[in-house]
Amino acid sequence: MQRLLLTVLIVVFFLPWIGCGEKNHGTVPVSITITQKGSPLAGATVTIISSDGKGHSAGGRTDSSGTASLQTPERWKGALPGEYVVAVKKWVGETVPDPTDDSPDATRTDQKNVLPAKYGEHTSSGFRLTVGNKALQTAFDIGEE
Repeated sequence: MQRLLLTVLIVVFFLPWIGCGEKNHGTVPVSITITQKGSPLAGATVTIISSDGKGHSAGGRTDSSGTASLQTPERWKGALPGEYVVAVKKWVGETVPDPTDDSPDATRTDQKNVLPAKYGEHTSSGFRLTVGNKALQTAFDIGEE
């Protein structure tokens, strides 16, 4: 009886962890390299949204090589299969006087997108991609405006 009780306790305790691990929830690994005039663009935010209106999206931030590994808003690695439009922004902080604070040295940091505006919008960037059932690595270049 004690042996049965111990077995049941072990099964009940470990059952929640059986089969656990990283699940992909149907997502496929996606990495996007962004260059500007051929040079890697570090620190840019890359977002994709489904072009079919289903609302799927994913995003990431480029590293020093200009590559972003995407994840969904639910923090699932990659993106769901489908057709997507792409937007790219690079935010840079600029310290400016703060008019809402009366102290003489008051400043605030305003964030500004330093890339041409068309690339920051999914509807105007001109960048599209298709996520299939296999890992995707692709690249886009932001040329001169």
